[in-house]
Amino acid sequence: MTSSYRLTSLSTCPNKFEEAFSIYEVSLPASERKNREDIFNLLAREDYAVTVLEMNDRVIGFSIVFLPQRHPIGLLEYMATDQAYRNMGMGEIMFEHALSLCAERVLLVEVEAAFGSPASRKLQRRRQDYYGRLGCRPIAGLAYRMPQLQAAPPPPLILMCHPNGNQINISKELLRDWVACIYSGVYGRADNDEIIDAMFANWSQREQANGFI
Repeated sequence: MTSSYRLTSLSTCPNKFEEAFSIYEVSLPASERKNREDIFNLLAREDYAVTVLEMNDRVIGFSIVFLPQRHPIGLLEYMATDQAYRNMGMGEIMFEHALSLCAERVLLVEVEAAFGSPASRKLQRRRQDYYGRLGCRPIAGLAYRMPQLQAAPPPPLILMCHPNGNQINISKELLRDWVACIYSGVYGRADNDEIIDAMFANWSQREQANGFI
């Protein structure tokens, strides 16, 4: 089933954008979504890799990876598979592709924290476990917050990290630089946003086991 898939940069086939954006709209709650124009504009940015996963000429998966020029990180900003093709290993294919795009970088992932109803918590923990099986670790103790994009506030998130073959000592200063880079490059916010300071108010390197990833 997976033998006929292909991964393609969406910037080389913009005619596939509507198919990809429909997956984006269905997969993310409105409070976490950027608008259509913002997503389309990513295709022209050198610090972004926007990829579609196709099977039989149909878009069945979509990923967005932020690759800042001045920091050795990548952010898997978004990844989802069409509902009809879930549980077939397509997510793992896209995740491995994201890691390859982040050669010599660590890969960060924003994942929903466990909150709300028991059913919601079960689903959120399932997503966290999914990325855990792919090799990601939560950055423990960090009160990570996504900036508000829409009228409704975004849900609580955790920041997870895949070492991608690297070993880095995470200091408070380094981690703050990474988060500030995400805020400015991904969300267009000031890198000295007071929300960032609040995230680190009680964080120390001791929170993260030995400070290593």
